[in-house]
Formats: sequence, structure tokens, C-alpha cells
Amino acid sequence: MTGSDSGNRTIFQPSPLQGGGAGAGAAPVPPTPPSPPPAYPSAMPAGDDVPEPATPPQRRNPMMAQAAPLLALAAAIRSGRARQPLSQFHARASAAVTAFDRAIAAHYPPETCRRATYALCSTVDDIAQNLPGVGIEASEWARRSLVVQMFRESIGGDRFWQIVDELLANPTGNDDLIELLHGCLAAGFEGRFRVMPDGTRRLDEIMKRLFAALPTARGLSDRELVPHWRGVSAPVAQVGRWSRAAITAAVAAVLLLLLFIGFRLMLMQSGRPAWEALAALNPSEPLHLSRGGGGLPASDSGQAARLETFLAPEIAQGLVTVDRDAGTVRVRTTIGQLFRSGSDTLEPGREALFQRIAAAVDKEPGPVRVEGHADSDQPNGLTFPDNNALSAARATTVAGIVRAGLADPARVTAQGHGDSEPIASNADAAGKALNRRVEIVLQRQD
Repeated sequence: MTGSDSGNRTIFQPSPLQGGGAGAGAAPVPPTPPSPPPAYPSAMPAGDDVPEPATPPQRRNPMMAQAAPLLALAAAIRSGRARQPLSQFHARASAAVTAFDRAIAAHYPPETCRRATYALCSTVDDIAQNLPGVGIEASEWARRSLVVQMFRESIGGDRFWQIVDELLANPTGNDDLIELLHGCLAAGFEGRFRVMPDGTRRLDEIMKRLFAALPTARGLSDRELVPHWRGVSAPVAQVGRWSRAAITAAVAAVLLLLLFIGFRLMLMQSGRPAWEALAALNPSEPLHLSRGGGGLPASDSGQAARLETFLAPEIAQGLVTVDRDAGTVRVRTTIGQLFRSGSDTLEPGREALFQRIAAAVDKEPGPVRVEGHADSDQPNGLTFPDNNALSAARATTVAGIVRAGLADPARVTAQGHGDSEPIASNADAAGKALNRRVEIVLQRQD
């Protein structure tokens, strides 16, 4: 301003953006423009053992590659991840924009370069002037903004949206610039939408429109999320001859096993009437001679007496009896619930009874035969198809306990008789309980 009125003279105050340390009369010396950080570093970080690629990566978008360092710095300062005095940020941004404008000049037409530089300057100005707590520094930035510095105008925000509208109306050939505008919005440019109630939503819509205008987005398949997901075609491994034979044999074995189980169940069901008919051939009452005859002289047995003495507590409890005939001495159980139903597993506590019997017969000489007997009820299950198999398995279980209690385990044998030798009627539960028994048989020695 010029004039004779000293009251209207313009007063210049030092700008906080210029930093301190210079005299009042000294002309400000512009900082030496630093080289912009490369978008693709050529040197690996110290201590990184990842080898460098054989060929440097190709820059798909040189414009975006040159702007990326400044946009990243602006976004970091905006979010608070990076802290830097506004004057220092202004100096760095000014140098970076100048380097950006110079770097892209060889790749794009002048008008495209002008738009790109304008968008980058507007973005940095918008972010810097709206940082929280900057105070007077924000007004100083506005007076010396990058748009003012590079283009001598102060309408950066409105001109930015004008460029966006023009590119959306005619996106052909402007792919790199559209991607840069999308990056500016992602870094934090808001402009007039900053104060609008629905500004965030409208900014998102503009970003979506910019992205949709890119050839990459337009070329995406409607059906495949990742267009290049297919890998290298490889032949499917063929199943070998021996593998097919093994699979066939395994399937055949399973089928045969199922057939065996089915036929066994059918045989058990169909054979039950025959077993019942055979069992009915035996008279239910003891046989008596129709003519009188001289009875055998009564003879006592020292073996039976010794066994009765040893097993007196068990006899008193009604657990066993000691019987004798002309050729044998038998220790016979008198409780029906020795084993679990349809099983050769002893009920809890029954093993001690046979351990006592083993201790008694261990003192007697000769072979020991364990006989298993059953009632007329046939078992239902695959393990034991009939009473003969069940009684034999139960005799084997008891024989194992008796062997463990004898000095000579080889004396013991086991035999199952099924329901062929009942000692009571199978018409009631009490008779069946007596028929379900185990007998330990000794040959008489006296």
C-alpha cells in the first residue's frame, strides 16, 4: 500500500511459519527443498534379512507414487500419529509439492499436472488449517497456503470439487488423476462437507463414485471376488490299481461282516425252538427205578467233611453246599445272581466267594473241574448265541479265579453244560435261580 497517510501503512509481522532466529531486517531465506521420500525404497532397512527383488517394482501410477509420501504424512499428522510443528510441516509440504509438480511433468499433459498439483495442495491446506489447537498458526497457514503459493488463489476447496465433477463426467484417460483424488479424500480432505450434518456420508458416496470410475473397478467380475484366484493347473492324482483293489476288498469285508451278523441273528432266532425242544426231552423230575433194589451203603467222605468245615461260614450264609456221590465231591453255589444278566462278568463281591472255594480245594488232591450251568432262558445277544456258550464262558471265568488260588493251576479245567442238567424246575424264578449255578467238582479220594 502507498500513500501519505501514515495511519494506513501496512505493517508486516513475522510469520510463525517462517520460524525464529532471523533478525527483523533480514530477508527470509527459503529452506532448501528436501528431496521427497521415494515411493518405493531402494535400500532395505537395517537388519532386514528379506532379499531385495531381482527387478524393482513397476510404478503403475507415477502420479500416486510421487504424492503418496506427502499424503501419508498429512494423514498421520491429522490422526495424531505424527507430531510436527506447523511451520516445519509447511516447509516440508511446500518442498514436496514443488518436487511433485516437477516429477510428474514428464509423464502427463500440462493441464493434468496442474489439476494434480492443485488437488494435492488443497488437501494439505485443508488438513493443516483444521488441525485441533493450532490457533494463530492456522490463520498464518491460510495466508501462505500451498494453493496461494503455487496458484495465487485462495479457493482451493471449491476448485477441488470442480475438478472431481469434471473427472467423473469424463473419466476416460484420467485414471491416474482420479486415483489421486481418491487418495486425497482418503487422507482427510473434506472441504465444505466438513460442516455439513451429513458430510461424512456424502464424502463416502463421492469416494465410491471415484473408485467406480477407475478401470480396475470397472473391470472386476460380477461373480468372482478375486479375478486372479486360479492357480497353476495340476493333473488330478489317479487312484492306482492296488489302491482300487484295497478299497474294493475293504468294502467287500464290511459287507460280509454285515451279512455274517445278520445271518447269525437269524440263526439264533430260528434255532431257539429246536433248542427248547431238545431241552424238553429231559424229564423235569428225577428218575426213579420202578423195581426195588438194594441201596448203596452209606459212606462218608473225609474230603466232603474237610470242605464243609473250611466253608462253614459260606454254608451258614446259604451261599454254597457241599454234596457227594459215589465218585465225586461237589461244591455247589446256591445263589442265582452270580453273574450279570447275559454276561460272563461276575457281580461285585462274588469273586471273594470263589477265592474261598479255591483255598478250600487247594488242600485236596486230584483234578478240579469247574462246571457252569444255566436255566432255560436263552440269552439275547451276539456274544453268546445259546446257554451252552454262556455257561462255558462263566465256567472259564470262575476257573481263572480258582487257578489263581491253587499251588498247581494246571489241575483246573472248565466245562459248560448249558441248561441240560437242571436241579430244579424252570417253571418259577426260584427254580431258575438254583439252576443258574457253578459247581467245583473233585474226584473222591476216600
